[in-house]
Amino acid sequence: MQIIATTQRLYLRELSVDDAVHFYKMNSDQEVLKYTGDKPFSSLNEAEQFLLNYKEYEKYNMGRWAVCNKKTDEFLGWCGLKFHPNGNKVEVGYRFYKTNWNNGYATESCQAAINYGFKQLNLKTIHAHAHIDNYASHKVLEKCNMNFIKTFNYNGMPANLYKIENPDIKIKQITALETYPVRHPVLRTGRPIEDCKLTFDDHEDTFHLGLYYKNKLSGVVSLMKLNNEKFEEQDQYRLRGMGVLEQFQGYGFGRLLVETAETMVKQKGVKLLWFDARLIAVGFYEKLGFAIIGNQFEVPKVGSHYVMYKRL
Repeated sequence: MQIIATTQRLYLRELSVDDAVHFYKMNSDQEVLKYTGDKPFSSLNEAEQFLLNYKEYEKYNMGRWAVCNKKTDEFLGWCGLKFHPNGNKVEVGYRFYKTNWNNGYATESCQAAINYGFKQLNLKTIHAHAHIDNYASHKVLEKCNMNFIKTFNYNGMPANLYKIENPDIKIKQITALETYPVRHPVLRTGRPIEDCKLTFDDHEDTFHLGLYYKNKLSGVVSLMKLNNEKFEEQDQYRLRGMGVLEQFQGYGFGRLLVETAETMVKQKGVKLLWFDARLIAVGFYEKLGFAIIGNQFEVPKVGSHYVMYKRL
C-alpha cells in the first residue's frame, strides 16, 4: 500500500481493486453525485473494472487517492490530482461518503494533495472546479487558498474555476545576459563565457524566460521569431538555450519552461515551435509532444542534433 501523504487525522494512499465497493456505494448516492455530472456504476463489477484499468499513477505520477482515517484505517472517500493532457493542467478533486461530510476531511485532504503536487511533483499551478451551486466545495477550495478565476462551462455544467500557484516556483522574463549563469555551466561547459551569446539574442521579437526556485535562478529558455524552411507555416518561433542547473534536474523544471514558452508563443498567434534538439534530449521533447523531422546532423563544438517541432 503506497502512502502518498499524511495529515493530523488522515492518510492518502493509492487505490486498489479492493476499494471498488466504496466507489460503487458512493456513486450510488445521488446526493454525492449531485454536482459532479458523473453517473453511478451499474454494478460492483463495473467499479472493479474501473480500478483495474486505472493507470493514472503510471502515466502521470498522480491520480485519485483513497482518504483513510489514521486511527481506524476506515475508507472515508477519495481526493487527488488529475492531469488533463488536452488542457495541459492539473486539477485537485475529492469525493466523500455523505456520512463523512462536514468534518473538515475535504479541506484537510485537499490541502495535503496540493502540498504533494507542489513539494513532490514541483507543479507550478493547480486548478480546481466546482459547480456554481456547490457552495460547500467553494468554501473548501477557498480554505485551501485557491483563487477564483472565472465562471465557465465544464462539460455542459456551469462551474467556478479556481487556481493556486506554487509559491516556490516563479517563471518570468529576463534579459539574455541574465541567462548566462545557467547557459554557461549547462550548455557551454568549459568554453569562454562569450560563447553563451546566441544569434538573435537581442532581437526585438526575442524573449527569454527564467525559472526561479526559492528565489534562485534554476533554469532558462529563449524564444526567437525565426522561420525554418522545412515548414510551410509563416508564424514560427525557435526555442533555444534551454537548460536547467544540474542540482535542479529531475524536478520537472525543463517541462515547466517549455510549457510556459508554448503558452506565450501561442498567445502571439504563433502556429509552430521548432528547435535543434541535442541527441540526449530527444526523448524528453518527445514526451512533450514534439516530433523529429529530417536526419541527424552535427553542430560544431556541441554534438549530434535533430530538428524537432510541434504545431500549436
